[in-house]
Amino acid sequence: MNHTCFTLRIKLLLIATLFTLVGCNTENDNKIIADGSYSCEVSLEGGSGKATVDSPAQVVVADGQISVTLVWSSQNYDYMIVQDEKYYNEADEGENSQFTIPIPDFDTPVNVIGDTTAMSTPHEIEYTLTVFSPGNDDSFAQATDEDSGSITTEDVSLEGLTYTGSLDLGYAKEYLVDYYEDDEGNSYNYITIGSGEFEQHFLQCCEGGSTTYSTIEVDKTYLVSTSAMDLIASIGALDNIRLSGTKREDWSVVSAQDAMDKGNLIYAGKYSAPDYELLLSEECNFAIENTMIYHTPEVYDKLQSLGITVMVERSSYEETPLGRLEWIKLYGVLFDRLDEAQALFDEQRSRVEAISEIESTGKSVAVFSINSNGTVTIRKPGDYVSSMIELAGGTYVPRLELDKDENDLSTMNITIEDFYAGAVDADLLIYNGAIEGDVDSLEELTVKMPFLSDFKAYKNGSVYCLTEDYFQQSTHVADFIEDVHNILSENNDPLNYLYRIE
Repeated sequence: MNHTCFTLRIKLLLIATLFTLVGCNTENDNKIIADGSYSCEVSLEGGSGKATVDSPAQVVVADGQISVTLVWSSQNYDYMIVQDEKYYNEADEGENSQFTIPIPDFDTPVNVIGDTTAMSTPHEIEYTLTVFSPGNDDSFAQATDEDSGSITTEDVSLEGLTYTGSLDLGYAKEYLVDYYEDDEGNSYNYITIGSGEFEQHFLQCCEGGSTTYSTIEVDKTYLVSTSAMDLIASIGALDNIRLSGTKREDWSVVSAQDAMDKGNLIYAGKYSAPDYELLLSEECNFAIENTMIYHTPEVYDKLQSLGITVMVERSSYEETPLGRLEWIKLYGVLFDRLDEAQALFDEQRSRVEAISEIESTGKSVAVFSINSNGTVTIRKPGDYVSSMIELAGGTYVPRLELDKDENDLSTMNITIEDFYAGAVDADLLIYNGAIEGDVDSLEELTVKMPFLSDFKAYKNGSVYCLTEDYFQQSTHVADFIEDVHNILSENNDPLNYLYRIE
């Protein structure tokens, strides 16, 4: 099937559905809401009552059409059905299921279906969803960004401080660190995260403990962003992390598991439902969140009101793998481990650069997983995984033209037909075990996708699995690139995170 035609067809169906739902609604004209993004209370009824959705939820009104982004309390929902249209999970690996769906109107119950894979076989469960219209109090304040709301910090006063230099960054674009000094000789880090409406500023005193300026403390940190753990642990700064947004069984970073076993690191609730009493009793002073916090701005506000400084980590928005890795320097600055961070970064960079200077193999590589609903999840062209494949001397496939309004997630779901058309001639297939779990045999894969035996890589014995734990191993950029390069170059060197599926 031609991908462009397929995409156009889906868009036309979606537009038609939205016009059907809201375009002809005249009996509710008195509830017209201005275009914009809102935080609205949501109720969900039906099923066993165990599954819930985050409330409030982000709602976008555009040209009279209403859509709501639902974040479930489970990772096991793979699609929803609304008005006979199917909408697939948008969440990244390891995050709770998320869907953006249209609704006909506010304050009106809507019958929806959620398909869960938590049981032995997938089950479609009927629910009744109601999205309540925006109120006038602070809990329903209109957001300013049409995608996810904006979270900013107040400008930090630098009056009386003298600029002395900046942290040298060669790849990272999503943060800056400038160095300042006061008249008493105390040193400060002035940290900028993001830009525009997502820009944050923090001032950290490096020594002396001056009380002249409002500065941050980071020795009792609540770490929600899983991608930051390996960076922090690898530079010996884990002692600064007291609270975790991830349970022990969900960590693949061994040092994090050990810290939880010893009681040095304790679970304090996920990003959308932290244990505030525990945070207070542990005197938490710093929280490192990922951008999922944008979906629960009330949690951000609550943490701030408790005196906990919140930093939203944005390494996943970096354009290059080394840019993503260079965030290790920020944690080196925050936790006074910059020398260790610089050394680890330089070691990985030299290995990556050594491979990238080798002539391209001219071979193509596809990274995928097969979902229970019959679709295929791939990495988006241009994300950091596809970039690592290019650095390894390969060409990433399938090559898809993404809509300019695509979300910022690094993965996307496509049909088996589209994957077949774009990857049937790939020289190397890599099954992404981080999404659906590791696989042990080709037979297991062909049960999920019978047509896989038609693929060139399958016939040539070039089907590999990326281990389930890799995506928490943020410092191992060079290892993956070396693995892919060794396979494409037919070297027999041992592999780190890839294994052949027999």
